[in-house]
Amino acid sequence: MTEAAWLELGRQMSDRMRTNQLTYFIASSALTAIIVFGTTSDFALMLTVTAIGIALFGILSFDAAQQGWIKMSESMPESVANSPVGASIAPVGQYNFYRATNALFTALIAVVQIIAIS
Repeated sequence: MTEAAWLELGRQMSDRMRTNQLTYFIASSALTAIIVFGTTSDFALMLTVTAIGIALFGILSFDAAQQGWIKMSESMPESVANSPVGASIAPVGQYNFYRATNALFTALIAVVQIIAIS
């Protein structure tokens, strides 16, 4: 893969990840506002399903982005791999740590929201 193609692919992945994170943040914040300021007794089941759906979206979209970054680090051109930036993004263990941490905290947020709904 050429350096220009690799950089363009990285830019596209960053844009997609940023959009997904913003979508998750807005949806989670809106749900939290509804839980805090609304009367949830009539819509408890619907809000619970929504909390689970938002959490799954957050976990899966971030996980997919991290898998993409793993593939990007494995296919980086030599010019990038020989730089300090290339050396710092080459180990894939850090991406797996991010994936696990995101899954844990996103699930924790969903559990707290569901407890608040109940």
